[in-house]
Amino acid sequence: MQPKPGRPARTFTEVARRAQIVECAADVIAERAGIAKSVISYHFADKNELMQELIRTTVAAYTQFLEPRLAAEPSAGGKIRAYLDGSAQHMAARKNMHLAVLEIAFNAAGPDGRPLLASMPLDPLTPTLEQIILQGQQAGELRKFDIEVMAGLLRSAVTHTMVLALRANPATDLAGYASELATAFHLATSAQATSGQ
Repeated sequence: MQPKPGRPARTFTEVARRAQIVECAADVIAERAGIAKSVISYHFADKNELMQELIRTTVAAYTQFLEPRLAAEPSAGGKIRAYLDGSAQHMAARKNMHLAVLEIAFNAAGPDGRPLLASMPLDPLTPTLEQIILQGQQAGELRKFDIEVMAGLLRSAVTHTMVLALRANPATDLAGYASELATAFHLATSAQATSGQ
């Protein structure tokens, strides 16, 4: 995040401290505890700015983690499995960050009253799920179906269903969850499965 107009560029120490506060905020929000304004007021204008930074940090880390895994897979099915497996791995490693974003998505509103998450432009995964699915259809790997619907289902299965399962039970087998989702996607979309081969 850029410094406010009139404010000097942040020092290395300030940037590191902001990152530390964001990391701690994930733990705090995930545990539904409050954040004392006096603790964050030097580094963040208010709780909204802190939550926006937490979302940006989590999305950026998640994207950086997933993209090389997707790039290593030549097929659409491989990319989708990498997306699901990688999501499960990242959630297991950064559980509180993902739970914090879920809490923000459910509960935080921006200054305009809209959900805070909806008011933030987030960089999409590259390639997007829609692009991966389209390439799979064009290659004959996937049957014809509504790309937006299937991409939405996949995205929702990760960003809502999988995180909600983790929220309900911290011992959830995320790898097993991802594997079942990948199998379900394959059975629902494979051109070979629908042709009876």
